[in-house]
Amino acid sequence: MLHLFRQAVRVVTTGCAFASFFLGGAVLGWIVLPLVTLAAPTPDEGARRCRRIVRRSWILFHDLLRITRTIDYDPRKVKVDLPDGPCVYVANHPTLLDATAITAALPDLTMVAKTAMYRTPVLGSLLRLCAFVEADEGSPFSGAEAATRCLARLRAGVPVLIFPEGTRSPVRGLGNFHAGAFQIAARAGVPVVPLLVRCEPPTLKRGDAWYDVPPETARMTIELLTRPCLPGPAPTDLAGRLRGVYLQALGYEPTGS
Repeated sequence: MLHLFRQAVRVVTTGCAFASFFLGGAVLGWIVLPLVTLAAPTPDEGARRCRRIVRRSWILFHDLLRITRTIDYDPRKVKVDLPDGPCVYVANHPTLLDATAITAALPDLTMVAKTAMYRTPVLGSLLRLCAFVEADEGSPFSGAEAATRCLARLRAGVPVLIFPEGTRSPVRGLGNFHAGAFQIAARAGVPVVPLLVRCEPPTLKRGDAWYDVPPETARMTIELLTRPCLPGPAPTDLAGRLRGVYLQALGYEPTGS
């Protein structure tokens, strides 16, 4: 009985945390960020200011998740040696919260998000005002327009975050890596910075509802997987090799290609 009560409390606190996220996203996307954009001297500066505000709000969101014992993760404690200038961040994608966790931990960046996210009434405005990159459904790196927008962000000096699996990882596994992130880095002449995301026990996985929380607090960490690397003339080969490094670091058996 005590176990059921504790689990019920975890579900309620998790629900409150996500309700706060969407309420805060609505206030930012519909009120705060439009005003910030109007006050900015240029569209690029407006987007930069919006990303800075969103990053700070997502730090607070992860503070709330930590206080409610949903996920033990503090973005302030992430220490990653970053290259000078723009780069393409790539990362595995085990949980629903990887994008907010990485964005909260690193300096100004833009990220690739699926079109479905832009269609949500709460997040759509926020994503557009931050000049995040909208990607086509299916493979988020197949569209020429998305690649062009990523290249424009990189040439403006803004790093880009891309999840090469294109969606959340399978449970205790890793999806195939699309080559788009590596091709974009090669075209821009910038390094790829591979980030390793761990979350134990697994939570908010692909196919999970928000209330499917484990009985104990999950612990998330983000670290540099390998040193930043240039894609060179064969970005597709780098995608395959890097996926193998991820599999080895996570202790998973090689699957797919």
